[in-house]
Formats: sequence, structure tokens, C-alpha cells
Amino acid sequence: MGCKIIAHRGASGLVEYDNSLESFRKAIEIGVDMIEFDVRRTKDGKLVAFHDSDIDGRKISSLTYSEIVKISESIGFKVPLVEDVIKLSKGKVGLDIELKEEGYEDILIKLVRGHLDHDEFVMKSFSDRAVKAIKRHDPKIRTGLLLGVENPENKLKTRLSELFPGRRLKRCGADFVSPNYRLLKLFFMRRMRERDVYVWTVNDVDLMEKLMKKGVDGLITDRPDLACKVRSKIDLYN
Repeated sequence: MGCKIIAHRGASGLVEYDNSLESFRKAIEIGVDMIEFDVRRTKDGKLVAFHDSDIDGRKISSLTYSEIVKISESIGFKVPLVEDVIKLSKGKVGLDIELKEEGYEDILIKLVRGHLDHDEFVMKSFSDRAVKAIKRHDPKIRTGLLLGVENPENKLKTRLSELFPGRRLKRCGADFVSPNYRLLKLFFMRRMRERDVYVWTVNDVDLMEKLMKKGVDGLITDRPDLACKVRSKIDLYN
């Protein structure tokens, strides 16, 4: 099968609202290998699938889940609980779970493992500490370190640690690395030969083909429909 097709926040390029059950259903319908989604914690301790730190100008962490539902439904969708995403996806597609914050790794692990086996999901984060915490709580979970922080405080130092992440990966215990596609330079793929590379977020068809031929193990995209067609084309001629 080659490169895994991972639907970024579901089939986010094909529906109005990403990280929504509609987006996840669409991705499953397309036939992706995995669905990627973001996790945040509400004021009353609920874990939700949501990317931004705020909704309608209010912090997710300062709102109860019922308040978030009320706000999101007034906009036109419903922010789902992580448990809802798991139940929708179980037995149909793998999950690529991104922690947007630190501090609730154990709670998330308990929730996910209550429904899924270790081979049905992975967890990742931009935070080295979060990745390390996941491994500490459950060493069997496949973890990934995200690379490509937007607007870092120390840009030079951060970019160097992302282009050459070997030491960080070893310290936090990550099993795979998930870089922004722009970081695939200076023989990055060759240096990461001991770990899978899940690259994000790729929506251009020509770039998809180029990266798949380059040997990336997973391609995270808003357009999984296009990515599946590109992979089929490559598989046909191999």
C-alpha cells in the first residue's frame, strides 16, 4: 500500500468545518488509512476535538463543554468529544491523535485505551514533554514529535532543532517524526531512516506525488480524496 493517507482534521478540505464528525465521516467514506485530529481540555475536564485555543474569542479551557456546544451550534456545527470520534472511527480507520496541550496525557490515554488497542492509534505533539509523558504512562503507545512550529520565539534555534531533531527524538522517546513538508531538506529523510516520517500538511497533487516517491511513510492532507488517487496512480506503475 505504501504511504499512509492521513486525513488532516478529517476531510477538512471537503467540508465546512474541520475536526467535526461530518469531516471524519467524509474521510472514512473516502477510504483513508488514518484520521488526524486535535485534542483540548475544557473547564469541566472534558476532552474535545478542536484545533484552536479559543472559540468565538473565548478560551476553550475557560468554558464548560455545554457552553462550547452552545457556541459552536450557533456557528453551525457541534464540537465533538474525543470519545465521540473514537466511537465513530473504531473498526473503520486508525487515529492520529494530536495533543495541543500538556497535563492530561494520562486522562487521554485512559480514555483511548478504554476503546482501542495499541495498533489502532498513535499520539503526537509539538511538545517534547507531552510525548515523553505519554511514553512514561504507556510505553506501548506509538508516539510522534511534530516539527514546524509557527512563529517560534527563537527562530534559528528552533529551526535547527527541527531540521536536525535526532537528539530531541531520542530524549522524548518518539517512535516517529511528523515534520512540515518544508523541513524535508538537507538529507532529512536519510537521517530519519530509523523512524517513520509523517509529513504535513500537503494539498498540492504534484507535491503529494513527489513526497510519496521520496518515501514518506505518511502524508497528512486536507484533501485525502486527491491523495488516495495519487497513491493509486503510483502503485499502478510500481
